[in-house]
Amino acid sequence: MIENDIDIENIASVNFGIALRSNGSFYFVPTDAGLKSALKEMISGTVAALNSAQGDWQAYDISEDYGQRRRVYCNRDSEYMAVFSTLFEAGALDDLTNLPDHVNDIEYYFAEITDHQNRRMIGVRKATQFKGTVKAKNRLVRMANDTLSIIGDTVFKLDNEFDVLITDARVYILNDAKMQQLADITSRVAATAKDKIQVIEDTITFLDFSRVKEKIEKHPRVARYAASIAQNPLIADFQRAKIETLAQQHGIVFKTLDSGKLQCRVQDEAKLMELLDARRYHLDLADNGGDPYRATGRQKV
Repeated sequence: MIENDIDIENIASVNFGIALRSNGSFYFVPTDAGLKSALKEMISGTVAALNSAQGDWQAYDISEDYGQRRRVYCNRDSEYMAVFSTLFEAGALDDLTNLPDHVNDIEYYFAEITDHQNRRMIGVRKATQFKGTVKAKNRLVRMANDTLSIIGDTVFKLDNEFDVLITDARVYILNDAKMQQLADITSRVAATAKDKIQVIEDTITFLDFSRVKEKIEKHPRVARYAASIAQNPLIADFQRAKIETLAQQHGIVFKTLDSGKLQCRVQDEAKLMELLDARRYHLDLADNGGDPYRATGRQKV
């Protein structure tokens, strides 16, 4: 899939850059041939890691618990990928020649590569290790002529892989936890949570979410469920009888309001959101009534 976006075997140019936390600005940093080669290896290593992950490519699920690496991508125009889309569209950047003066302000570093067809890819990495070695100045040593000596220069450390890869159409996600930090997913989900609940209530017209709407911004996990449910193209077809049956199996209790809508108990609100997000199911293989199950991690097959 990535191979359709860029030819990483035929790279025409490589640039290295950093993003500053204080002002959100991006800068290129001058590099030599050795570093450019190392950055290309990081890109290749990240592509290889994604391609070696188990399973088929799958669209990013905002409510999923990615416990292990998968082949995950998200369309770059997604509302949750705004940070990466801004970087990709930043264009020509100024050079930053005094990098050591900005060490504590670096949010992440990135490598921009361009292939022979002028297609671009940007690899992004949270700068934790990159700037961590700066604090070890005058504590790092090197061996030369069988003698250890102190490295007095400011030293940075590249990682082996990038957290995400950005192309014109997609964002490929290798490290979900770091991606969420970089994209500030929690804040973005919270900011739109009420709107997502409204979409759900307007679509699943037989359910009442008025109480959920009042407090959802303070419940990050439920807000993620709402974001996921709201973007499900099938929610308009959800059946009342099927939801009531599955809800009963999971101990979710409804009452019927004067409006005719169903409202669950306060203690069942998270359960109901999980049910609507296909994270609650009932399995009865032994024909003994079966058991209810909850899935924080799932993969459609």
